[in-house]
Amino acid sequence: MWRRGADADGYVANFVETEQIVQMNGYTSSFVQVRGSMPFMWEQIVDLTYKPKFEIVQPEEATRIAERHFLDLRKKYGSVLAVDLVNKHGGEGRLSEKFASVMQHITGDEIRYLHFDFHQICGHIHFERLSILYEQIEGFLEQNGYFLLNEKGDKMKEQLGVVRTNCIDCLDRTNVTQSMIGRKMLELQLRRIGVFGAEETISSHPNFDERYKILWANHGDDVSIQYSGTPALKGDFVSVPSV
Repeated sequence: MWRRGADADGYVANFVETEQIVQMNGYTSSFVQVRGSMPFMWEQIVDLTYKPKFEIVQPEEATRIAERHFLDLRKKYGSVLAVDLVNKHGGEGRLSEKFASVMQHITGDEIRYLHFDFHQICGHIHFERLSILYEQIEGFLEQNGYFLLNEKGDKMKEQLGVVRTNCIDCLDRTNVTQSMIGRKMLELQLRRIGVFGAEETISSHPNFDERYKILWANHGDDVSIQYSGTPALKGDFVSVPSV
């Protein structure tokens, strides 16, 4: 059933945990990301218009609901960086403004919020400009890391926090962004276990690069089909140069 926003207990309509796992040279490593609808009560009633209006429901409850949501994330994942990809203007802009306002009451050392207007900065084809976003979140990613077991099964690293990404439906923009973050973290993991050299990247291996893009395009399709019944609109990211 198609849904938006969150319920009164802070559970969001569309929430997906994605774990990217690599096993090489006897090592096992994983990196977890999450995506989720903006965590307050809002709706978009389907009608005959191309883009039905967004409505914020019970706005006075928004902060309490978001606090419940992020408390749950903190318990499960540790530190949280919320990356909001929606537009600054129009109906999306009103939702983003509410989200930013709510987060002012929640953010602190362990919960952070960042707005990145995906469409304004990247448009529909310039996904390489996600490097601008990466520069802003790189410190959080390096600080909170990833999970790593050595060949003996000893835990060498533990992931201490999670990036929580959203757009309006947490599908196309979110998937492109998460694939970029996953790529950067996978490169760090492969360097750590001795597969990649210090300056080596996934894009320097064309076959690997293509398979990685297809993997994330398929993942985006699976999530989109489950939520909306149709494949992701930005699945052609597989043919776009790497970020």
